[in-house]
Amino acid sequence: MLRTSWRSYIHSFGAYSFAANGTSSSDFDVMAESVGNRLFFAGEHTSRKYRGTVHGAYLSGVREANKISNL
Repeated sequence: MLRTSWRSYIHSFGAYSFAANGTSSSDFDVMAESVGNRLFFAGEHTSRKYRGTVHGAYLSGVREANKISNL
């Protein structure tokens, strides 16, 4: 078993994305946009359907890996 210290990590403290008032689903799509086919973003904060979840983070990694492999 591998256990992380994510909840005590100084830069996150177990944080995940939070859709505040005024946030739209398209905001999560914007966070997922690549930059010039050279810089790609993955993480639960880039998943419109599964934001704030572990499987959203995983699926976003698969999505970006597919983008890269199709270059």
